[in-house]
Amino acid sequence: MTTNKLCWALSALVLILAVYASNAKAETNLFVGAWSEHLISGDNLNEQHDLIAVEHNQWFAGRFINSYDRETFAVARKFKWSYGNLEGGVYVGAMRGYRSCYGDKGDGAKVCPMVAPYLTWNAGPVNPQLFLMGEALAISIRFSL
Repeated sequence: MTTNKLCWALSALVLILAVYASNAKAETNLFVGAWSEHLISGDNLNEQHDLIAVEHNQWFAGRFINSYDRETFAVARKFKWSYGNLEGGVYVGAMRGYRSCYGDKGDGAKVCPMVAPYLTWNAGPVNPQLFLMGEALAISIRFSL
């Protein structure tokens, strides 16, 4: 029951940010979908993550299905650098949905730190973005609003 309330609250926040962002003069992005390859672990992990997220003024809030098939919510601050059309940086924040911060041991969802380096080819309104989350290299589609 608590997870449903959290999901609805995050969905409302994403909707409010999207409506507000259409009038804002700030950098706003929408992320849809994420697909990963786990670089160390085996093949028994989820690699299609159903990411939906909004990024506004360097703040990121989103929801995805983690590598262990559990719904996860994340909030982070983006720190970036740019060189021409290439943008890179790191998201630093927290996420809730994993049973433990490293691996899948424990009971119930935990709040864990999030540090995710990223790289984007920023050449238009629709761009691919690579994330490194733990040992998973993921790609998502980023829409500039």
